[in-house]
Amino acid sequence: MLLLNAGIVAVLLLCYAAAAFPPSTMGYLALLGLGYPIVLFLNVLLIVIWAFKKSRYIFISLIAVLVGWGHLTSFFQLSLSPSIDKEKAQLKVLSYNVHMFDVFDKKNGVATRDKIYDLLVAEKADVLCFQEFYQSEKSKKFPTRDTLIRFLPTKYYHERYSHVISGQQYFGLTIFSKYPIIKKGFVPFSTDSYNSCIYVDIVKGDDTLRIYNAHLQSIRFSREDYELAEGKTEQDELDDVSKQIARRLKIAFQKRQEQAERLSESIEACPHRIILCGDFNDPPVSYTYHTLTERLDDSFKACGNGVGTTYIGAFPAFRIDYILHSPELETIDYSTLPDELSDHHPITSTFQWK
Repeated sequence: MLLLNAGIVAVLLLCYAAAAFPPSTMGYLALLGLGYPIVLFLNVLLIVIWAFKKSRYIFISLIAVLVGWGHLTSFFQLSLSPSIDKEKAQLKVLSYNVHMFDVFDKKNGVATRDKIYDLLVAEKADVLCFQEFYQSEKSKKFPTRDTLIRFLPTKYYHERYSHVISGQQYFGLTIFSKYPIIKKGFVPFSTDSYNSCIYVDIVKGDDTLRIYNAHLQSIRFSREDYELAEGKTEQDELDDVSKQIARRLKIAFQKRQEQAERLSESIEACPHRIILCGDFNDPPVSYTYHTLTERLDDSFKACGNGVGTTYIGAFPAFRIDYILHSPELETIDYSTLPDELSDHHPITSTFQWK
């Protein structure tokens, strides 16, 4: 039992290392960050067992868990309602990977899109950040951008499309703002042309605020990979498909490293308060999250509750969508919305100026 405990603690410490070391130097170590919830649970279970036995060995796992307290609080939260000063400036932000509004589902696509529209109306956000936003330049074919501008107060927008589909159809990143945009830009990534980050500088009252919207490297699982996750893989193919998934994950971790570092450089050079939204495709125990939270705070850690799972898919990924912000802003509300209209849950955060 003691040897088993020592081994599980060692794996937990390696999970912490996965967030600290760049994947370019230790590629497969990054995979352990995905297993953090399981390893954490095993350590908590051991703490409970040793407690029942009234054994001093309880401190082995207890100390290991406490050493990674920052990782624990980024994974799981129980938050109290913060104090709200109604005299201070406030801003509500929504981030959502809309999965192209399900445009290619000929049967349910229009209904899904309209439900997303209803959600946006109900949330009344001042800033909307979309990943995998679909746009058609043919006005009668599944309109999105112009429709949103027509019935939402977020009339100002910035867009950058990384994917071009036949028939003047595009999808990529967009930011919609209720407040005037005085500057637009993007952060170039050299590792992949299909993933990117855009930003806008908006003016609210006397303040200028920069909003980033990032979609970091996707893993791009194949049909065989999803069949493995769903338990449909034949026994003789199991080893090959598992190795293929590990390779895909390693490559994605390494590409996200470069993207996170470039984004961090842009954040460091920005003279304004910052809100960073996006689909990072990485859990909290990762090099990406560690890099981007060196200068920014995580809204979930301030006002989130539970695990805050945002990805709805065959592969459990827990929380991979984020709203981060400058320390000069205070989170007064955070929500992971229950709606399942995409393969991601939408998230919202409301800020007040400190």
